[in-house]
Amino acid sequence: MKWDSSRQSKEQLLARVADILTEVARSGSYAISPEWFTVDLTMPQARVVFLLMQKGIQRMNNLASTLAISFSRVTALMDQLVEKGLVERWTDPDDRRSVLCALTSQGKELAQRLLMERRSRWEERLAPLSVDELPRVQEAMELVRDALQRADPGAEPATTASK
Repeated sequence: MKWDSSRQSKEQLLARVADILTEVARSGSYAISPEWFTVDLTMPQARVVFLLMQKGIQRMNNLASTLAISFSRVTALMDQLVEKGLVERWTDPDDRRSVLCALTSQGKELAQRLLMERRSRWEERLAPLSVDELPRVQEAMELVRDALQRADPGAEPATTASK
């Protein structure tokens, strides 16, 4: 449905855009590949994997802070991910009190595969858009991405499968 934006306040327009983004997020099952359901990871484990994919080597205390969980909880998650062969950890040579961690090659491959699956699924779902519509959607999505980055300038851009 097309809305006449000329008569709406910024607040009304923001509310409508937020509603549309909520609808898109709720339809996320369309973008989720069946492969995601075969991966033996809990949601907190998946969060750690994708955070390490995005940020690279991290200190355990930074992970706990970023994920807003206790240090003991992040330690338990890391124990599980190390056991699965997805993460490795070691003592920081510059500070023996600090533990560093990163994805193993197996962890990176899993994260990349899942990101590629998600991207492929989105491409399938968006394929009905015409060649004339796609540039408008791209421009709108770039505006959304840029607004999100301006709202949180300290945040790093999310990792995409195409990078």
